[in-house]
Amino acid sequence: MPKHINENETVRADLEKYFSSYLEQLPAIAWRVDIVENKISFLNSFVIPNQNHNIRDVLQKPQLARNMILEEDWERFQNCFQQIRNRVATTCVFRMHSAKNSTRWLKIVAMPDPIQQTCSIGLLIDISTQVDIVLTTEGKPSLSTKINLIEDPVLFVRFSDRSVYSANNAAEDLLKYDQQKLLSLNFQDIFRNNTDADLHKLYEALIFSDRWNGKLNVTDSQNRHHKCAVNIQALSRNEENLLWITLIHQNDCPTCKGIPVHGNETLPLKGISKALAKCNTVKCLLKTMLKTIPTGSSTDAIMFSHISISENKVKVTGAGTPFAKLSENRTHPYEGSIAENIVRFNLKKHVVMETSKSIKPIDWALFIPHGIHSYYAQPFYDNGILTGVLVFCSTKSHGYDADAAAPLHEVYEEFLANMKRCLN
Repeated sequence: MPKHINENETVRADLEKYFSSYLEQLPAIAWRVDIVENKISFLNSFVIPNQNHNIRDVLQKPQLARNMILEEDWERFQNCFQQIRNRVATTCVFRMHSAKNSTRWLKIVAMPDPIQQTCSIGLLIDISTQVDIVLTTEGKPSLSTKINLIEDPVLFVRFSDRSVYSANNAAEDLLKYDQQKLLSLNFQDIFRNNTDADLHKLYEALIFSDRWNGKLNVTDSQNRHHKCAVNIQALSRNEENLLWITLIHQNDCPTCKGIPVHGNETLPLKGISKALAKCNTVKCLLKTMLKTIPTGSSTDAIMFSHISISENKVKVTGAGTPFAKLSENRTHPYEGSIAENIVRFNLKKHVVMETSKSIKPIDWALFIPHGIHSYYAQPFYDNGILTGVLVFCSTKSHGYDADAAAPLHEVYEEFLANMKRCLN
């Protein structure tokens, strides 16, 4: 390989590390919106303190935003978000109801992502002048209060003996230790599934630059190994030298344990054809499909959406425990639906790995309230018109492989034939 190519890759890697470190230091929430996937990702762990709700949720939960943003500023906020969807550089200042009936001023700064052509990136900044919210009458908030405002797992480790000094609730959840047990651990206990050479490089970086960013395996109380992006920053507090460690989880527990996630099952046609032919309703068809899925699958429910674009309607019927209380043929607007996204961007499929990152109204109205964290949506057309979407749903994140064949694709022809019979 030519030398200049290696040099370019090294420079690019260094820039990515620098940019990641820079974002972590920003006193603002950094985000990226993918307008094709209708997904929002947060690029740093900063949170705006002293809130009775998570302000970053305002960027993805339409109803929360409507309730929290002042009426006089709502139209301005909506127009700004539409500009973000159109990949247009924009800024917006708006007010939001805050804790104790006070008002907080926020600012959005956004621009098209210069690298990812389907995305917009930006910052959500607190521009309030109420400094007294940070400094209470009793003095500064405690360290544990501060780090519990951070969504990602955070650990403080003493530099002298590598023992855990403090940890937030997210770290307890990831590592499966209670607070007392967590404080009895040390750095080596948590990062034991890494080579001595890797840890030596980490220590060396901290000695010379007071910070380190990279990927490590983190081991929990059940001896499961979680691959995490790790940011470490040296700091001094109360005359003690500490390491601030932030963990950003890269995969889910089934993957951590080496157990493959089965979401895109394939089936022989023979066993299911007779069962489908006996069904007289859409719900029966969905229940029959669900019963054929192997034990241990990520799929917990199946939904069918009957699409009427001209009438701006989507009628959904579901099967499976998550949709037990969902009425048949529940109607939702076509606008803001999975179907609209499929048509707009001519998608052959639509896979959502984590619904909590979604900005689609349909996800917050239909999937998230029923505990669905990921889904695989397969569209069906009639004479070039989208008429139906079959959605495989999982209560787990990353339940489906977007690059694999669609789940149960072998039975789609039989399913559609019986679907038309049932609808008629």
